[in-house]
Amino acid sequence: MDRFFLSQTPWVSCSIILLSLFISSCKDDEEIILDTQTKALVETLDQELKPLTINPLDWSDEELSFLDPLANKKIIALGESTHGTAEFFDSKHRIFKYFVENHDFKVFAFEADFGESLLINDAVQRGASNEIEELMKSKMHFWTWRTEEVKNLLVWMSNYNQSKSEEDKLQYVGVDCQFNTFHPGMVRSYLNKTDATFFASADEILIEAKSASEGYFAAYSLEQFETYLEKIDELKALMTNYKEELIEVSSEREFKLHVRILEVIKQVSIVRYYRGDYTINYRDKYMAENTVWFNDYFDGNKIVLWAHNRHIADEPNYGGGGSMGHRLKQDLTTDYTTIGFLFSRGSFTAVTQRGDQFRELQTQTINANPKTNSINFVMSQGKQSVFALKTIDLQKYGEWNDAFANSIEIFEIGAAFNNNPSDYYFKFDPAFYEYIIYFDTTTASVLL
Repeated sequence: MDRFFLSQTPWVSCSIILLSLFISSCKDDEEIILDTQTKALVETLDQELKPLTINPLDWSDEELSFLDPLANKKIIALGESTHGTAEFFDSKHRIFKYFVENHDFKVFAFEADFGESLLINDAVQRGASNEIEELMKSKMHFWTWRTEEVKNLLVWMSNYNQSKSEEDKLQYVGVDCQFNTFHPGMVRSYLNKTDATFFASADEILIEAKSASEGYFAAYSLEQFETYLEKIDELKALMTNYKEELIEVSSEREFKLHVRILEVIKQVSIVRYYRGDYTINYRDKYMAENTVWFNDYFDGNKIVLWAHNRHIADEPNYGGGGSMGHRLKQDLTTDYTTIGFLFSRGSFTAVTQRGDQFRELQTQTINANPKTNSINFVMSQGKQSVFALKTIDLQKYGEWNDAFANSIEIFEIGAAFNNNPSDYYFKFDPAFYEYIIYFDTTTASVLL
């Protein structure tokens, strides 16, 4: 798993203090006294926010109409500031449904394994909602998505597809590249089915890809690893050379998909070989490439993209080359947009972290107020407990521009939590997210 699935690098908080507060001795009945600058931040926030119903699944089309200006974007990315918050997951379910029913979106792409998602999407395409839970339990690599909330989304997609033509069906896909559990076997099955003349040599390469990936290429020198990658490229060239023959006994879409799966095998190999080396952020690079590829593969059908806030953000300094969102923004410019999700307190599902050790997966709880020098704290003092906000609207105000310039922070957790919230703050940049959806209090996702 990556840093957001397993651990969260502690972020050094800036020393600038924008806010001051007084908290009474009664923890459950706090009286917070804000300074003049903070009051101004809260007042202008209240002017710009759009209130939302507490339960995301109850959001009406009218409530979500503020998202209509995004309807023509190629990719709308929906984030999350933890990997285990029910409200974030339900929000994304409801927003995707809104874009499907009102703006002809067809594809939901996840920060999930490319191959596993193809297996689950087969059931989604057939409208086999009764198969979804077992497929999630048996095929999904990450506990983060094996939840009732994601199941409800996939069941809805499956039921929706039952009455739709092939071109109108919804697609569930994964853009991640951390495992070669299924990919080599998928290519092998395709080449066997099409009776490829080079099957024997391809099979040898695919067997090596699966076994070596499982061991993180630990036995490979750099020279051996580069030779292995050359074999993958040679197999890809062979498939391209025999394209017409392969298409004749399958289809152009099948051919295109399996060439891409072979490319994902290479992506996974590189991510695994260079794990821990963030000179180049290979994983985000490849997730961005896979997302754009799916947009083309589905003939330009618009995509809603589900991933952690840090991945979707336009963040050039997130590893070498920047985040997935930064790369998508560079590639697609105005055709890519982001909605980040924030919270202040409540419960969420995460792995318990103690030092360098990762322990049990359980419900975690935060009762304390956010750090005063954070956008979360300001939002927690607003009039509304659940709301949406266009980030650029805050930049109309001098006090907000001052706060951004003076390193106001943001609070975000991945898949692990060490029970020390102060470790999970870092500098906020308003360029990260075009919109923010905020929940004052959250509840934990429900694991299958």
